[in-house]
Amino acid sequence: MGGLERVLIEVLQNLNLEKYRVSLIIEDDSGDENIFLEDIPKNIDVYFLKSKEMIEKTHYHRMKKKNIFNKIMYNYLMYKEHKFVVKKTLEVMKKIEEKCGKVATFVDYDWGARRYIEKIKVNKKIIWLHNSMPKMLKKESKIKRFGKNLEKYDVVVAICDEMKEELQKTYKNISNKIVRIYNPFNFKRILNLSENKEELTEKELELIKDKYIVAVSRLDTKQKDYNTLIKGFKMAKEEGIEEKLYIVGDGPDRKKIEKLIEQNGLESEILLIGRKKNPYVWMKNSEFYVHSSNYEGLPTVLIEAMICGKIVISSNCPTGPFEILKGGECGILFEIGKEKELSKALIKLLKNKTLINNYSKKVQERILEFKSEEVIKEYEKIIG
Repeated sequence: MGGLERVLIEVLQNLNLEKYRVSLIIEDDSGDENIFLEDIPKNIDVYFLKSKEMIEKTHYHRMKKKNIFNKIMYNYLMYKEHKFVVKKTLEVMKKIEEKCGKVATFVDYDWGARRYIEKIKVNKKIIWLHNSMPKMLKKESKIKRFGKNLEKYDVVVAICDEMKEELQKTYKNISNKIVRIYNPFNFKRILNLSENKEELTEKELELIKDKYIVAVSRLDTKQKDYNTLIKGFKMAKEEGIEEKLYIVGDGPDRKKIEKLIEQNGLESEILLIGRKKNPYVWMKNSEFYVHSSNYEGLPTVLIEAMICGKIVISSNCPTGPFEILKGGECGILFEIGKEKELSKALIKLLKNKTLINNYSKKVQERILEFKSEEVIKEYEKIIG
């Protein structure tokens, strides 16, 4: 349901499927939660590796792993899952080759195949990276080990210039393999959905009429830093802003975020809207968009908000926001974890219409670089 999945759908819908025969391998079969399945072009074969039952069993022990038995079970199941995924992937690859002939290119779109990529026998192997790997992995040993995995690929794709430079600095021995390709965006589809209120309940139709600031992301406190967002918003409320904060999305840390909202006495001011297939209508009707991550890749959601005509306030996290907002020319950047800076930015934007007009003009110029038509040409160039 995150940005990566939405980008992949955009890619699949825009690739020249007369030129390429595409098969899609998805690790997790989430059953009824496979909400993007219907958006995959019908002439693309889809293969799942892990069943919903297998995923749920591992997740059960993961959530209880403070208990030593559950911790042991979780580690055991993770080991078994890995062995199963490798075996199943090779079986699926064999099926694809029996049906379609020799596979020319394997694209590891979420770096999930990195630990067994050497077993995939194809002419070209491409890995797409969607996050700042040094910030995500943190430990030097993990960063080095990840570099060893990258050496097994023919092309390493970074999704912004900042990420490309970071990777080249971290992994000097593969710097010649690293290319930058932006994520593609279908402006027409996003703008149409931003006007579409069919998914909304009666209650939501009322909520969307209110004045609010919006954040859209997976509910993950480690990466998305909801602590800073909530505290910064609270400071702005104390300074007299009237707007509410709507958070669209779902994820593993929903209960933690609910507790943070409760601890700050903001139950009536911050609303968790939940997971929405169409987040654009919530963006379109907001005052502006806010983002508080500790790290990113190229945060898709910032560009989507800008396509919807919204000005963005974002943490200056690695990597992406600085590049997307052109160092603050097209939106407001604040330092990671600085709730006071965030609060000032919220107040500044809400009270200065001239500033809003200036940013709005620059936003419309900036987003043109992310149009699908141009980006897909870069995809096809490296796929071959």
